[in-house]
Amino acid sequence: MQNIFRFFQKYGTVFIFVILQLVCMVFIFSKNNPYQHSKFANSSNHFIGEIYNTSNNIRAYFHLSEENELLRIQNQILLDNSKRNRLIIGDYFSLKSDTLYMQQYYHQAVSIIQSSKDKGYNYLTINRGSTNGIKKNVGVIGTKGILGYVIASSDHYSTILPVIHPKFILSVRHKKTKSLGLLTWETANNWETATLNDISDFIPLEIGDTIETTGGDGFFPEGELVGKIKKVEDIPGKGTQLITVKLIENYGNVHSAFAIKNITQSELENLKDSTQINE
Repeated sequence: MQNIFRFFQKYGTVFIFVILQLVCMVFIFSKNNPYQHSKFANSSNHFIGEIYNTSNNIRAYFHLSEENELLRIQNQILLDNSKRNRLIIGDYFSLKSDTLYMQQYYHQAVSIIQSSKDKGYNYLTINRGSTNGIKKNVGVIGTKGILGYVIASSDHYSTILPVIHPKFILSVRHKKTKSLGLLTWETANNWETATLNDISDFIPLEIGDTIETTGGDGFFPEGELVGKIKKVEDIPGKGTQLITVKLIENYGNVHSAFAIKNITQSELENLKDSTQINE
């Protein structure tokens, strides 16, 4: 008993101080003191909010793949609903709203699971095949512009002939003047560039001008981005210009893409075949 009495005698002032501090805290942060109460509440809310924010960032990090997949699906829907992916089937020369459209191109989200960029013959492989409706001559675009088109497919995979391949050829146009030319990949090009031929030397071209698809080959809708003009040279005696195009897609870092199905592709191919027979 004496020991307890001596303990309180020795530390009594400390206990009294602590008790008085607790009483002060109760009065300061009680609802009867709105200013201090609001300050305390705001501080605690800020602290808790930071905890929630950090926790949300951690959860978001582990759900990035899921979010990316949702974004790809949303982009696929937006691409399908774009007017340039529709074919005009009627126009009554009256109100603009009377124009009739038919869906011509459909997009399917795919992933590039294999690629080469610095070989003489480069190829891409995607994780979709014939069971997904992917077949020969289906175009493939990346997140910025065109990548190539399908040349072979199995049940679950497809091989893409990219722009950076010697056998690639595509009808494209100069966006400003609508002048048409042929895009190819020459040995002088690297995986960042391609060559544009057959544009007359009287067509005004500037460095940085946009090159886009015409839609005439059926692989891609009209107006898909191909690249920007990097260099222009006149070809003596031919009346055309040799144009180096900086490709819009980075073949050194391609992952997400869209396969483009043109429902009129077979019609276009049959027309080309019949034209060749008649020549």
